[in-house]
Amino acid sequence: MELNYITYQGIPSYNTYAYGICTFSTIKYLVRNDFDVKLVFPLREKSATTDISKLQDFYEMYEDFEIKPTKHYLPFGRIRVFEKYMYIISHILWSYYISRKYSKNNTNIIFTLSDWVFYFLSRKNINVIYECHDLTNTRKKLVSKAMQSRNSKIICINKYIKEDLLLEEGGNVIVLENGFDEDIFTRKNKGNKVKIVYSGNLQRFGKTRGVKEIIRYFQESEHINNSELHIFGGPTEIATSLKKDFKHENIFIHGHTTRSELSEVLSEAHIGILSNIESTHAQRHTSPVKYYEYLGSGMNVVATNSLAHKELPIQNSIFYFDLDEKISFTKALNDAIENIDNNKSHDVHQLTLKYRMNKVIDFIKARPEGLEPSTP
Repeated sequence: MELNYITYQGIPSYNTYAYGICTFSTIKYLVRNDFDVKLVFPLREKSATTDISKLQDFYEMYEDFEIKPTKHYLPFGRIRVFEKYMYIISHILWSYYISRKYSKNNTNIIFTLSDWVFYFLSRKNINVIYECHDLTNTRKKLVSKAMQSRNSKIICINKYIKEDLLLEEGGNVIVLENGFDEDIFTRKNKGNKVKIVYSGNLQRFGKTRGVKEIIRYFQESEHINNSELHIFGGPTEIATSLKKDFKHENIFIHGHTTRSELSEVLSEAHIGILSNIESTHAQRHTSPVKYYEYLGSGMNVVATNSLAHKELPIQNSIFYFDLDEKISFTKALNDAIENIDNNKSHDVHQLTLKYRMNKVIDFIKARPEGLEPSTP
């Protein structure tokens, strides 16, 4: 079965690394299930390349698929003022162009992470599937219009996205949370010294995710001399600043790393940290891949309070804290450490990407709601 995967994200890029992992992990399991995949994306990053081997090395995914990069003469990335608006304008124009191109004589299924691609293709009644990871007011309107086409389908990564889009699950709508790649993240025997890990971007949309506060809370806790705290992620300038601010033999600031290198650390670690500041996205529209990678590595999790976090599976592995309260963080960390042995019996089979992608593939192959089989 042929499938075009269309995305406006920067490839390869650490700025959109989480979305890149989502894209390449999805392609990996589609290829393994005999899909002939073509990845369509703009060459909008300075690091952009038409060399597929470099993309495979960057994302550590080596299945065979085809890339269809397009030139990007649009203002985003070229004009360094009003970058938010330059991005919106460029995204719309590119989506319109690419949708016209791929709607002509198209017989392939199209999978996209772009709301504008979803909207333009839906207007032409093309078979298109949109995976929605976040919401804006504009996106709500685009999805509402797009879902009027009987050939349009949507995957929501948690139930709150579905609810805020005013959609009902079934037919052309499905809720599928994230998962971990068991090819990379596995459980191993843990050492005696407790290792605590934060992995992810150190900021979102230019705002901190509270990592500095977490390091300070750990530094002031009773665990500073008998445990280790490892921080992974970028941007590089923030990681460098944290290294200067926090100097202790049990605090390690690593910056960016590969998933395989990270998996080695997680396999030996005991506690993972999920942190976010107050926002609608953090409260309602997230299904953090890192949570599943922590569970797949046999870890407990300390996490900031949010509705979305409280909908995650295996809640007895999560210990909640308030980011602005050191006492709250310390209690959550103490409880997570005291209950380390409790996560050894958890069955995480249904939290794997393989399990999730089997459901995605069933959804892709299902006849769109409203279509009846032809009669002879």
